[in-house]
Amino acid sequence: MRALLNAALLALVLMTGLAVQAQEASAPAAPALPAVPAGLKPFAVEFRTGPAWVADKPPPEQPAFREHSANLQRLRKAGLLVLGARIAERGFIVLAAVDEAAARAEIDADPGVRAGSFVYTLSPMAVFYGGSLSTPPRAQ
Repeated sequence: MRALLNAALLALVLMTGLAVQAQEASAPAAPALPAVPAGLKPFAVEFRTGPAWVADKPPPEQPAFREHSANLQRLRKAGLLVLGARIAERGFIVLAAVDEAAARAEIDADPGVRAGSFVYTLSPMAVFYGGSLSTPPRAQ
């Protein structure tokens, strides 16, 4: 009787282990976290409305707004826009660049900034909790 009980217990332990392994194997992979490419530094860029912003027009009708959006998409595809978000009425990005001068040159060339729809502040970042941000997929 004891041998039968031990065999049943062993079978239960083995089945539980196999179930856990199967569950772990079918679990979705962890999402890739935003990362600053090797050799580059992160810079926080905050966009605010500029002198050319027209208060009674929606964003897509603002001067160079669509071009500004296309530029942000270009930076994202190049791996230089690490994170983008809206904070109330402001835009915020984390831009990867070699140094502050390169980061400023990139943002100064932005069509929305050049048109005066946006002004910005840029600050070097000192990341102290790397790998702590995960973002959900963007709705299409």
